[in-house]
Amino acid sequence: MVGRNTIRVGIDIGGTFTDLVATDGRRRVWKIKVLTTPTDPSAGALDAVRRLLEKERVEASLVRVVIHATTLASNALLTGKIPRAALVTTSGFRDVLEIGRQNRPELYNLQVERLPPLVPRRYRFEVPERITYDGTVLEPLDTSEAVLVARRIRRLGIRTVAVCLLHSYANPKHEKKLGKIFRREHPGAKLSLSSELLPEFREYERTSTTVVNACLQPLFSDYLEKLEQGLEELGIRAPLFVMQSNSGTVLSRQASLEPARLIESGPVAGAVASKFYSRGSESLVSLDVGGTTSKAGVWSGHGFEVTNEYEVGGRLHGTRRVEGSGYPVRFPVVDLVEVGIGGGSIAWVDDAGVLHVGPQSAGALPGPACYGKSGKLPTLTDASLVLGRLSSSFLLGGDLPLNPLLATGAIAELVAKPLRMGLIPGAIGVLRIAVAKIVVALRAATVEKGLDPREMVLVAFGGAGPMFACEVAEQLEIERIVVPPAAGLLSSVGLLLAEPLHDSVRTVLRDATSASVIELEKIFRGMEGRARGLLRMEGVEEKDASYQRFLDMQYRGQSYELSIPLRNRIITRNMVRSSVRYFHQRHQKQYGYSQQDKAVEIVNVRSYSRGKAGTIPGETSTFEREKRPVKKRKVWFMDGRGIECRVVQRNSLPPGTKGKGPCVIEDYDSTLVIPPRARYMVDRNGSVSIAV
Repeated sequence: MVGRNTIRVGIDIGGTFTDLVATDGRRRVWKIKVLTTPTDPSAGALDAVRRLLEKERVEASLVRVVIHATTLASNALLTGKIPRAALVTTSGFRDVLEIGRQNRPELYNLQVERLPPLVPRRYRFEVPERITYDGTVLEPLDTSEAVLVARRIRRLGIRTVAVCLLHSYANPKHEKKLGKIFRREHPGAKLSLSSELLPEFREYERTSTTVVNACLQPLFSDYLEKLEQGLEELGIRAPLFVMQSNSGTVLSRQASLEPARLIESGPVAGAVASKFYSRGSESLVSLDVGGTTSKAGVWSGHGFEVTNEYEVGGRLHGTRRVEGSGYPVRFPVVDLVEVGIGGGSIAWVDDAGVLHVGPQSAGALPGPACYGKSGKLPTLTDASLVLGRLSSSFLLGGDLPLNPLLATGAIAELVAKPLRMGLIPGAIGVLRIAVAKIVVALRAATVEKGLDPREMVLVAFGGAGPMFACEVAEQLEIERIVVPPAAGLLSSVGLLLAEPLHDSVRTVLRDATSASVIELEKIFRGMEGRARGLLRMEGVEEKDASYQRFLDMQYRGQSYELSIPLRNRIITRNMVRSSVRYFHQRHQKQYGYSQQDKAVEIVNVRSYSRGKAGTIPGETSTFEREKRPVKKRKVWFMDGRGIECRVVQRNSLPPGTKGKGPCVIEDYDSTLVIPPRARYMVDRNGSVSIAV
C-alpha cells in the first residue's frame, strides 16, 4: 500500500475517454484511462478512481485533493438538455435576449436561423425600476411587483432564476433587493445576479452570460454533489476543485455557483501542461488531438492568448466560430482554435465521390469500428490501424484491444470501394485530409494572428496528437516538436499543474486624464479582498498569493478595448499616464495605427488573483531495465510509402536516449509516429523532443 505521501488526483472527462492522473508529489505517478460514460459522466470518473484504489492499491485516506475538468457545460448547451430557467429584468427589456446585436452570423442569408433564447419569452418577467448609466436611481424598484413575480415563478416550478437589471453594474442596489425578495418568497430557487456575476456594461452580453450561468447552475450543483458523494463512498474525503476556462481552478462550491466559468475547462488544462513541458520556450503552439476534436492554443511570452468574446453553442466555419451564432459568455477564456477532427472522426464519401473526415464522431459509443462495440462506420482510428500506425494489442496497456479485420472492412467498404481505389490508398486519403484540417487549425491560431509558427515549438498531446505531430509540423515548417510523457492524459496532468485563480471585472467608464485614482484603488481593493477570501477558503496562504491588475482602455467612441497591465500594486496618477502611453503602443502593434491626440477612456478595471501552481515529478514513467527484442511492423506514411519501422515502448527510453526515424514509440495512452529523416531525444522530464 502507498502510505508515505499524500496524493493529488486529476480527472478529465472527454468525449471518448475519461483520464485520471495521480501523484504523491515525489516520484510516483499513476495513469488510468477508461471509456467515458455519456449518459452519466460521473460514473466513468468514479470508475477511474475505483481502479486507482483497487488495482493500484492506493489508500483512499491519503488522497488530499481531487481536481476535475468536464465538458458537461458545453454538452448541455449544445444538446439543449438544460432545466427551465426564468429571467427577471427591467420593464421594457425582456426581449434583449432575442434582439441581441446587429451582427448576424451570415450577412447575406435571408433565411438564417439563430439559436432559440435559453429562456423563452413566457418565462421572462419585468419589474418596474430604472437606474441610469452612472448609478443614479431614476425610478425606485417596485417591491410589490417584484414579490408577485417571485411568487409566480415559484408556482411555475422554475428552480433557477437569472436577474439582470439595466445598468446594475453601476449600482447593484435594486438587484440586491430582488435577491432578498426571491430568497424569502422562493427559497428553493438558485439565483444568478448579474451585478455579482459580471458587473460589466453591454446589456446583451451581460444578460446572456447571466442566463447561461442560471441554466447551468442546477446541472452542476447536482453533478458535483453526486461526484463528491461518490468519492466519499469510495473513502475519499478530500476537497474537490474544478478547472475553469481561464486556466485556473476553483472549489466545487464556487464552481456550482458560477458554472459558466467552466465551459472550456478540459481543453484548457492540456494547454497549461504543454507550457510546463515546453522546456522554457517563450513561444509555443499546443496541439491537442482527442477523440472528437483538435484544439490549438498559443503561448507567446507572457501567457496564453485569452479572449472575453466567447460564444458557446455556436457554429464553426472551418476553424472559426461564426460570430453571433452562439450564446455570448463574457468571462475570460483561453483562446483555443478548434476543428472537428479526432480519433473518432468518421470518414465518409459524399454523392459526388468526395472524401470527407469529420466533423461527425463515433464518440465512445459505439466508437470506431475496430473497437468491436457495434460501430460500423470507418474513422481516423480505423485508418491508422490499417496503416500500421496503431498497435492492435497495446492501447491502454492491452485493456482496449483493436480488431484489424473490422477496421479493414469498414475502410474497404465505405471509403476505398466508393472511391474506386485500394485499401491502403483509401486509408492514406483519410490520413491526409485529417492532417490538412489540423494544419488549418494551427494556421488560424498562428499565421492568421500575425505569428510565425516556424519560430515556435509544437507541443503535441491527446490520444491522437503524437501520431500526426510530425506530418503537421512538416507542413507548417516547424522544426521542433515536444511530445510530453503521458501525452494522452496531458489534460489530467494539467489539472495537477493548474493554480487557483479568480478573475474580477467592473465597468467604470472614466476619461483616463480625469479618472480618480482613489476611486480606482478602492475598486481594485474590493475585488482583491473578495478574491483573498476565496483563496483562503481554498487553502492558499497569503504569502503564496499574487495579484495582477489591468485597465481595459479604448479610444473614445470605440466599441472594443485593450487590457493594459499595471506594474505596481498601488495605482497612481503617473501609472495611469504610463498606461495611456502603453495603450497607444499596443494599439499601434495590434491594429497598425494609433491616435495620440484622441482621448483615451478607462472602460473596465480587471483583477487576477492567483494561488501557487501545482507540481508533478519531472518524469511520469517508470523505465524498464530489461532489454526487449526489437519489434518491427510495416507503417505507411503520407507520401504513400510503406516502411518497416522499429516499434519501441516508451518506458524503455530513459532520459538521454537518442534515435532517428522511421520508428514508432508506443505508450500506455498514445502512439508517437516518427517519419524518416527526423531525429529524437528524450529529455530529463521524459519528453520526446523531435527535430523534423
